Parts: sequence; structure tokens; C-alpha cells
Amino acid sequence: MRRSYLRLLARRTFTILCGLSLLCTLWLGHHPFRGTTSSVQAQDVRQLVQTGVEHYQAGNFVAAVDPWLTAYEVYKASQDLPALAIVSENLARAYQQMGRTSEEITYWQQAGTTIKTLGDRQKLGRLLTEEAQAYGRLGQHRRAITLLCGVEPDEGACQANSALNLAKDTEDLLGQVTALGSLGEAYRSSGRLNVAKDYLMEGYAIGSTLGDQPNLMASLLNSLGNVSANLALINGRRAEEALNKGDNNSVVALRMRTEANNDQAIEYFLESYDLAVNNQQNELQLYALLNLIPAYERAGDQVAVRSYRVLALNVLQRLPDAKPKAFAAIKLADFLDPPEVRRSQRILSDTPIASAAVEAEAIALLEQARDIGEAIENPRLLSFALGKLGTLDERAGRYEAALEKTQDARYAADQDRAAQDSLYLWEWQLGRIFNALDREEDASQAYGQAVAVLDQIRSDILSANRELQFDFRDTVEPLYRQYADLSLADVPKRQKLEEKDPTFENLETALSTLNSLKVAELQSYFANDCVIVPSEIRADEVTRNTATGVFSTAISGDKLTIILSLPDGSRKVVTILETEANVEATVNEFRGKLEAGSRDYVFDSQAAKKLYQWLIEPFEDDLKAAEVKTLVFVNDGLLRSVPMAALYDGSRYLIENYAVATTPSLTLTTPKKVARGKLNALLLGVSERSRLPGRSFISLPAVDQELDDLSKRLPDSKILLNQDFSIEAVQQTLAERDYRILHMATHGEFGFAPENNFIVAGAKQTGELSQYNQKLTISQLDALIREINDPTREPIELLTLSACETGIGDNRSTLGLAGVAVRAGVRSAIATLWTVSDESTAEVMANFYEKLQDPALTKAEALQEAQLSMLHSDDDSGKSLPYRWAPFILIGNWL
Repeated sequence: MRRSYLRLLARRTFTILCGLSLLCTLWLGHHPFRGTTSSVQAQDVRQLVQTGVEHYQAGNFVAAVDPWLTAYEVYKASQDLPALAIVSENLARAYQQMGRTSEEITYWQQAGTTIKTLGDRQKLGRLLTEEAQAYGRLGQHRRAITLLCGVEPDEGACQANSALNLAKDTEDLLGQVTALGSLGEAYRSSGRLNVAKDYLMEGYAIGSTLGDQPNLMASLLNSLGNVSANLALINGRRAEEALNKGDNNSVVALRMRTEANNDQAIEYFLESYDLAVNNQQNELQLYALLNLIPAYERAGDQVAVRSYRVLALNVLQRLPDAKPKAFAAIKLADFLDPPEVRRSQRILSDTPIASAAVEAEAIALLEQARDIGEAIENPRLLSFALGKLGTLDERAGRYEAALEKTQDARYAADQDRAAQDSLYLWEWQLGRIFNALDREEDASQAYGQAVAVLDQIRSDILSANRELQFDFRDTVEPLYRQYADLSLADVPKRQKLEEKDPTFENLETALSTLNSLKVAELQSYFANDCVIVPSEIRADEVTRNTATGVFSTAISGDKLTIILSLPDGSRKVVTILETEANVEATVNEFRGKLEAGSRDYVFDSQAAKKLYQWLIEPFEDDLKAAEVKTLVFVNDGLLRSVPMAALYDGSRYLIENYAVATTPSLTLTTPKKVARGKLNALLLGVSERSRLPGRSFISLPAVDQELDDLSKRLPDSKILLNQDFSIEAVQQTLAERDYRILHMATHGEFGFAPENNFIVAGAKQTGELSQYNQKLTISQLDALIREINDPTREPIELLTLSACETGIGDNRSTLGLAGVAVRAGVRSAIATLWTVSDESTAEVMANFYEKLQDPALTKAEALQEAQLSMLHSDDDSGKSLPYRWAPFILIGNWL
């Protein structure tokens, strides 16, 4: 989806032609050269600039650059700053049209530096907005926000030299509107939709006072429509997750919200379209139409979809052969596939084209885009056009033709940094094509290249495309799974492999790929909310010469793959032929029976036994022979929500044989035993009934006693309970001294998105929300912890969340739970998968902390001892039920 603000200032109000006309005026009455520069040379450089103008106006942006570059050097040498600023701006716009964003930014910066020297603060603000938009196209939205304002919305006025502040200081209303619109787009792309809407509405309000600015208003309306469309997409995904969980009440509410968001988006897009039509602005018309088509698809109105598609095709042909037209042609070619096909890379490549007529139309549009890309020398544009032509050939089984086009697409993508977001797609496509041609070595190499490229850029592309974060499972994840499957194809199953075995390297590649997938999933989930930096650790570095076995699982299509890494560096692979749906149904049944707290669990839980048979039974002899004491699980999908300690072999639970821990990825864990010294804790809790807007939480009366007992077991600790537990008090307390443990005995949840991960604090909010408790998000907690990260201070070793929960069947919330230690910036975390009685929680925690002070025990072993204490209790209170002790899981460093 092309963003209107990418070219917002390249319209009537602030166009390149306006800048060029200023330059022409300058030439008429100004002699720009000093010293020995002759009037003949001045005349020559003016002619060079005019030649560039003529090329640019004709749409020949490549030809415009060379004379302007020559003029730029002359003006720079002569220090004619007004002329240098204008030519710099012209070059930036030419490179923008060519898709060469890095060069574009260079010349925006040069123009800004020159204008700053000249003292034109209004013009400087506008140039900063242009530069911010360019960074937005690279996916660097934080950098864009810094240029536009420099502070968060709740932190007061923008910084002095930011674009918005300069526009306000110089009373430049037009500059304010464009800066506000650009801020809205930056926050929208970062997923902060409410903030985005506020900025866009503020810009719209100011723009409405300017009078004759229809293009500006159409752009703002288009952006507001995109915010509503994004909300519709997010609520639609949430409805799907709720449906998978069987939460029918939430499904109904979320679908109603989705429909309302989509209706609002359509209203904005239609208003934008009408303004563009009334003012004969073809490009803005096309932007609105390209947004209306998917909006009406979501609404199920196929008549409107067909109508607006015909209109879009007509408007397309009225545009000049330039970048906007070419990318619109590619988008219209995409729209020939149904939404469920085009949004899923794993479905798209396997789905035949609807008909010969549809294929012919798609080819015509893509070839038109390809020709424009060649003419304006835009590598990114050319890459997408050629690559998608190759996809059509792949889907039709024309593999040799697909191979040629895809190789050309890869070459084009490799020519420009701005095209790197497509390079992994074409390497991936080559892998699939080579695989179809039975060229396994070439396929493996191409897949490896695709993963390597994606590992380098995925943080940027996930930040740049908020929709991609929610479509990750369909658009990015299959690459990793396909490469892992390809690497494992020739690896012997159900036998132990050592490093000398010929297929051991393939197995290592598969493990590395699956670890990269786990990191990518977390980056997708947290997006701009978190910086995740994986290490280069290998499984054998974790297990060698220890009593640890690491299980890595992968659910893919019709099979479940389990890889065990043993202390001697050997590996074993087992593949279970079970569909993803069956695995997930078994997990949900297991969790459901556990949470029900049934006393008959031991006897009737076939799900617990089945999971044990899949995951553990094939490796029992290997674990015994290696004298393994601790099992670490790097789980996939819904398996992350399984309390592995409660797996049951028919007579014993897994926790009775092994200590158990989990980690989102080995590359995100530092398994190192740290000298614990004297343990102390900051003990936080809420025992009273608490409320958040739209939610209420029961009281936890045993929390008072829990914290009091822990303070005695962990001397030199501090308690913040109920009203004393405020975000401000936590911040101040952490700043005053070091704590090795941060223990939180309060309600909390892990949900669909990072903003849904929170802990209920005790103190009340202020103002209109004074009847509600404070909500501490995991990202806020991370910020509090990172504030005290100092080499001279003792780091927080352990974060304990003793009353949190994740929903059954919610795949995305398991990512929030799995990544809590990474997100919170601590080495290890203990959390609960569901809320149990606070009396049981208090007992498990007291036993755990007591055992933790034994230097001979690891954290995993200390938790094992605490869980076994409840399991083996003799009373009739039900403490021995896995419902009571199983939800406590250790995440991260288990030593």
C-alpha cells in the first residue's frame, strides 16, 4: 500500500516545479559566481540546470540527475548557497522518483544544512519533513519521528530544531500540517494507531483552515482511512484468535469492531477520492481507489470491488510513466488474486492462477511496471515487477521461464539498498523453483541465502510494515520452515547422530534455521516495541559437558519434528506424522483438563500421555544413557503453552524425573551460572480487588502473607504492597539500590499484541481514571529495568510473575509469555500459564526461594523441588493436583 505522505510535499503546495521556478527567478537577477568564475561559465551552469528541469518534467529522472550533479559541484565550489540549496532539493526529488532513497536522504540533508546556514527556519522545517518521509520509506520510523518532533506525545512540546517546532515557531501552517501528517504516518507504520490518529486529526483540523488545499486534505483523509483499515485488520486477526480459542463472546464483539473500523476506513477513502476527482488529481484518485478495493473486499461487497477496480485501471492509464504508476500496476496485478491467497506466501506459490484471462491481465500490468522500472532505472521497482512475473510462471509450472525472471529480479534487488526488502523473496522463490526442478543443492543454497538476507533486514521490514507483523505466519515464517524441512530431508530419523556423520551439518543447519525462526517470531510480535539481538550460541555449546538435554520442536504442515541435543554433542531427530490441527487440538485438550483442576486428571488425560509419547518417549533411553538431569524446551507454536512438567507417561510426571525449563530460542539465552551471593528482592503485590477500564480482578488475600514470608526468607528485601506499589515507586526504589530478584504477586496477562501484556499495579491512577489501578506494561517494566542497567551495578537476575495467565489456544499470546525475560531485560523469569489459588502460589514461591539459596542447585532444580513438594503432599486439599503446581514455568537462563 503506497502512502500518500511519501509524496505529500511533491504536490501543488510544495512541488519540485515550485522549487525550480524559484531557481529560474534567481537566475534572472542574480550572478551566482564569485572570484574568477566567468559569466560564460554562469550561463553554462544555468543551461545545465534548465536541461535537468526539462528532463524531469518529461519524466526522465535519470537524465535529469547528471546535469544537476554537475551544477551542484559548481555551486558548491563557488559557495552560492541559495542555488546550492535548490539544486540539492531537486536532486533529492529526482532520486526519490528513481527509488534511490539513500541518495535522496543525502541531498535532503545537504539542502537542510545549506538552508540552515542561510537562516531560513521555515524552509528548514519543511526540508526536515521531507527527510523524515524518506527515512519512513526505509522503515526507520523512529528516526523519522526524531526529525519531526523528537519526543513522545506525552513528553511535552517538540524539540527546538524539529520540523514541527520550526513550523510552529515560524507560524507556517502548511508546514505544520505536513509535519503532523508525516508524524501520523510514522506512528501508524509503527503500530501506534491511536497516536497516529491524534496527529492526523490535528493536521486535518489545521488544514481545514487553510482554504484551497484539496490535495493536502485528500492525503490526510487517505492516511486516516489507513489507520482505520489497520484497526480493522488487527481486530479481524484478534477475532480469528478468539475463534480458535472458542471464545464466542469475544468473536462477536471483535467482528463488530472490525466492521465498524472498516466502514470508517471506507468513508475516509471515499471522501479522499471525491476531493481528488473534483480537483482532477489522478495520482491521489488512484491511491484512494487502491485502498478502497481491499476495504470493500473485507466488507464482502464484490460489486464495489469490481467497480472500483475498473475505475483504478482507467485512472492508471492517465498517469505518466513514473514510479507511482508502476507500483500501482503491480498492486492491481496482486488484486487479481483473492485476499486469502495473496496474503499467504505459502498458499500463493501453490495456487494455480484463476484463468488464462486473469493471467494475461496480470502479465500485462506487470510488464508495464517492468518497462517503467527499466526506463527510470529504479532497481526496487524492476525487482518487484520481474519477481512477480516469475511467480506467475512458477504457479503455472513454467519453471525454466520462472527461473530466468527470478534471477533477473534478484540481480535488480541486489543493486540498491532500498530494494533489499525484495531480495529475500526472490532468493526464496529460486529455492522453490530449484526444488521443483530437483536441483537440491541449488535449492539449499538459495534457501540459505534467503534466510541470511532476511536475518539481516527482518527487523527493518517488520518495523516498516505493520501488516506484515500480523501476517508473519503466512508471509515470512514458511521460508524458515521450508528450509528446515529441506535440510532435514536426508537426515536419518530415530538414530543418534554425531559430528562425524555426513548429514550432521544439515541437521545443524536445520537447528540454526529453527532458532532464527524463533527470534524472527519474537521480532514480529514485539516489532518496534523491543530490540532483540540474538547471539551466535549453538546447542552443543549449551549441552556439552553438562547434564542438560535440549528439545527443539517444529510444527509444520502434516508433521511434528523433535530434535534432541545431548551433553556429548550428539543429536537425534524424530518426526511424528500428525497434522498441525491435531497437535493444537491435543495441546488445547491438555491445557483444558489441567486448568479444570479435575481429580481424575491422572486417569483420563489421554492428551497428557499422547504428548509424552510424541515428545519424550522416543528419547527415553538416550536421556538415561546420557544421565541428563535437566530438560530445556525450545518449543514451537502452541507447544509454548504446554507446562512440560505435567507430561505424564502413565505412572509418573516428567517433573519427577527431570528439572524443566523453557526458552524462546537458544540464541536469546545465556546459560551461565552466576554467583548468587546474598539474594535480596523487591517484592511487589496487590492483594486488594483491582480494576482497569473495562476489566475487574478478584482480590488475592494470600499475597500479604506471601510477601511477608518471602521477605523473611530473603533478608534485606523491600515490600511495596497495594497503594505503595506504583510505577513511580518502583522506578525510585530500583534507582536507590540493587535487587537480584524482582517478584510481582499480582494479576497480569499475556495477550494478542505487546500492548496486551501487562501487570496490575496497586496505586490508583490520577484524574478522570482515579477509580482504576495503574497498568504496568511489560515494555514499561523493561524501560524501568534498563534505566538501572549499569556495569557497576548488580543486574536483576530473576523476574517472577506469580499470578499471570495466557489463554488456551492463543498462539500469539504464547509469544508474549515466551519472550518475557528477553523483553524485560532480565536473565531469567518465572511466570504462570494460568492463575491458581494464591495460597498455592505462596507455597510454591516460598519453597522455590528457599531452594534457590542452595548454591548446589540450579534455578530449574530449585523450581523442580518446589513443584515436587506440592506434588507429593499427603493432605486432601488438592495441592498434589497438577492444576496447582504445573503452571509455574522457568523461562531463560535455567542455571
